[in-house]
Amino acid sequence: MKKLISIALIVMFAAVAVACETVTTVPTTAATTAVGTTTTGSGTTTTGSGTTATTQPTGTTTATTTVYHDPVTLTYAAWNLGAIDSLTNLERLMLDAFEVEYPWITVEILERPKVPDATGTGEIDQNWNEFLGANAALGTLPDVYFTDSVETTIMNNWSLDLAAIAESDPEFLNISADLRNAANFGGHIMAIPYAVYYFGYFINKTLFEDQNGDQPLFEDTWAEFAAKVADVASQTVTTGNGIAGICGIDRLLEWYPAQLNADLGWYTYDGSLLHLDGPDFAATLDMYNTLMTTKAYIYDALTADEKMAAFGTTGTWETSKLLAYWEYTPIIGSMLDLGFDVDFIGTPGTAASHKIPVVLDLMCVSSQTDHPEDAYLLAKWMSFGKAGYLKRIDISSTVEGVVALNMTPLQPDEEMLDAFFGIYTTFTEFRKVVEYDDYIIEPNKYVPGYIKARWTGVYNATTSLGDIFTGVLSGAINYADVKTVWNQKANDALTAAREAVFEQLGIVG
Repeated sequence: MKKLISIALIVMFAAVAVACETVTTVPTTAATTAVGTTTTGSGTTTTGSGTTATTQPTGTTTATTTVYHDPVTLTYAAWNLGAIDSLTNLERLMLDAFEVEYPWITVEILERPKVPDATGTGEIDQNWNEFLGANAALGTLPDVYFTDSVETTIMNNWSLDLAAIAESDPEFLNISADLRNAANFGGHIMAIPYAVYYFGYFINKTLFEDQNGDQPLFEDTWAEFAAKVADVASQTVTTGNGIAGICGIDRLLEWYPAQLNADLGWYTYDGSLLHLDGPDFAATLDMYNTLMTTKAYIYDALTADEKMAAFGTTGTWETSKLLAYWEYTPIIGSMLDLGFDVDFIGTPGTAASHKIPVVLDLMCVSSQTDHPEDAYLLAKWMSFGKAGYLKRIDISSTVEGVVALNMTPLQPDEEMLDAFFGIYTTFTEFRKVVEYDDYIIEPNKYVPGYIKARWTGVYNATTSLGDIFTGVLSGAINYADVKTVWNQKANDALTAAREAVFEQLGIVG
């Protein structure tokens, strides 16, 4: 009898052991996606070393789905990792947290080397694309990396087309179409958004309140914004106690034409061509020239001596003597300790259009990677993914020495937005900006040929296209004399680069 009981116990324990090594699938209650995440309905997900276990109640019993993962090592490169030995760099802490969240994946940072500077007496970081190119030649291109030129990564065959993975990811599809499709070339997604930063005006709320002025709002047109500032500004005094109005109007020609014409984007780019010879650019140039003579409330219109006489300092923003400060939002963390309340309104529009200029940082997955889905998972964690973003909030809020988070969420998700604006509680107008979805994106990183069209392209033997812009802005070059040839040469640069990229990707038409 004891022998029979022993045999029965052995059989039972063997069955249990086999069950522990068996992947049990519950079709309608748990699924593992192509990018390595587990969705469970009302169930729970746990992870162990190399495993993902999902527990889901099914009636009176509980079913467990366990996915076993082979160990994976990924390499990562970015230009915001700080010093190698940094203990408070948010990016490095995020990579550590990723390894905890996905314990079968090890992330190795590929550090950018130092090279001699121009003087030969010091060191600087190696040029980013030279760094990537050197590793690509050795077959060690990072699995996930930042890019400052999608054109460069495509033409050198450095980036993987992520369309099949990204377009099956609901979180990627939740990003505004303008942003997620920036690096989409004929259906080939060659980079994904890492972060979006907003250009526009920081407002000194305290200064407006102290002067009984109406605070500018996100919804204001340029005319309304300017009137509110003009009502409070005092720039023509010589006692040092004046109040400066608006700065940063030298950037007007990049973003204001799109406020006059909804079909235009950054620097008049319409998705294919520039319109530097068009009426909207011309009207903005006239507006700029007028503002540069408006010394009553345009800070940039003053000479250096006039500024010092009026305000007694060159640091008007930090000393709470400037009403509207032009900058972009990566500096938002520095606004928490100024001693006065700040908000951000973006850029004022017109009755015709209201678009917000943004800078988009991008990430690529390497064409050399052996683990595209895991690499995408890492890129998502570091950028637009909800789990990763909330971890960013947690780390930046709880780890001593980590600077306040300056990245707004890429997804229009209330929990993510609430978490970010829990840090920046006075920025009520900025939340309107972030929840708005009509952008003009700085083309530098994603539009083929834009660097040539804007700066380095040749106008003539002695003049670059960037020189023409500078000359037109300063008045040294007559706009009417150059606009047609300038526009044509800029668009030739865009067209040639786009055709080369399309050919490289095998896109017809």
